Amino acid sequence: MSAPSVPAPTGTALAQGGLQAGRLLRRWSRSPIVFVQALVFPVFLLLVFRLVFGDSVAASSGGDSLNRFLPLATLVGTVFGGVGSGASLVLERRSGLLDRFRAMPVHRSSLLIGRLEAELVRALVTAVVFLAVGYALGFRAAGGAGAAALPLFVAVPVLLGFGFSALVCAVAAHARSVAALSGLSMLFTLMLFFNTGFAPLDSYPGALRPLVRALPMSCGADAMRGLAGGGAIAGPLLGVLAWTVGMVAVFGAVAVRGLSAPARHDST
Repeated sequence: MSAPSVPAPTGTALAQGGLQAGRLLRRWSRSPIVFVQALVFPVFLLLVFRLVFGDSVAASSGGDSLNRFLPLATLVGTVFGGVGSGASLVLERRSGLLDRFRAMPVHRSSLLIGRLEAELVRALVTAVVFLAVGYALGFRAAGGAGAAALPLFVAVPVLLGFGFSALVCAVAAHARSVAALSGLSMLFTLMLFFNTGFAPLDSYPGALRPLVRALPMSCGADAMRGLAGGGAIAGPLLGVLAWTVGMVAVFGAVAVRGLSAPARHDST
């Protein structure tokens, strides 16, 4: 007996993606793991850096430690939050929810579009919350553009968080369990300590400096510090844009293939 045909999708993929994004945002708002990964852990990290390393950083660099650690903590929040939301994708796949969507008149691409739209909103909320926390701790934009640079200051972590969300979606769309995302957590933790936001470029071995400078977290941290306190902006911003476009193009295609495949209901 032939399988029943799926009715033709109604509405555009973008409109259906908006509905998917709304569904995901409502679900994430009730998810403790997304809340902890996106806000609690990075805010705790910022406070630890500020209280423990603040004086030593100020003594060595002559500047306010908050201007160094706030960009890094904001980037960590937007990137690490994607791991928590990626876990929800694994659970939806294992529960058969994605299979039910595929049996409905739904554009296949709307599943990824909606998820990326939701990740964009999540990253924006995280960046704005961190900016508010930074201002409460005494952070002030002291660059040439002053407060006018703050929208771009917020846009940098949003862009990188959007790019990394494509990587998380690609892994989660093929993962058989939430534990499979632990590799991404290890990668992101390594990135936390291996960039110019955590330590100045001069503190790394000479042979590693070109690599450290080119890493996405370094590009983001350098751009945000340049916007907030003066310094190079154009080069780091171009790096952020290149990483974002590259990650969305490459990992977005991988994620679409994973979301289009049937779920595997094994227990590993």
